[in-house]
Amino acid sequence: MNNFSLNESSIAYEDDYLLIIDKPAGMLVHPTVNEWGCTLYDYVTEYYARKNITANIHPVSRLDRHTSGLVIFAKEPIIQHWLSQQQMDKEYLAIVTGELPSDEGIIEAPIARKEGSIIERCVDEKGKYAKTSYKLLSKRNGLSLVQLKLFTGRTHQIRVHMAYINHPLCGDKLYGIKDNFESLCLKFVRIKFVHPRTLKEFEYK
Repeated sequence: MNNFSLNESSIAYEDDYLLIIDKPAGMLVHPTVNEWGCTLYDYVTEYYARKNITANIHPVSRLDRHTSGLVIFAKEPIIQHWLSQQQMDKEYLAIVTGELPSDEGIIEAPIARKEGSIIERCVDEKGKYAKTSYKLLSKRNGLSLVQLKLFTGRTHQIRVHMAYINHPLCGDKLYGIKDNFESLCLKFVRIKFVHPRTLKEFEYK
């Protein structure tokens, strides 16, 4: 990700209170002990310094390393708090293996951490409630383009749920099957919520 730059092409939206970034696949949102300097948080820090922005960096939404799309940062802690209290409308696009048996459906299956793993999740009756809806947009050559909506926010929820119904995401090396896709075919494309300052409905897509 050394060629990534936080600029007009990667910034989806910005005002005095919010910064929404289109994150590429393969990038961590936050630094870790073993990886820092090239995470999205690091790029936001550099962007603030370059633009002389004195606001703080408060994460509102997170994405897995391998998922691309919208990540929201609040510039004030109260904005972060207000947004965290909302049930945001979130929509993703994904390419999954196989042709779905129906044009749309709802998956309600509890998700838990897989025993013996700190990363992998699975459907487990002892897990936390999780709900995902899908809508088929097109299908071709044994693959399906689907629109997905999250009603809950469990770790790896879309990946786990689609694998659970035997249509794992293309490029998913953890829950999927071996294929020729180099990256996970999942992108966070639309979000809708009430802006905490204007109190008006805000939507980016």
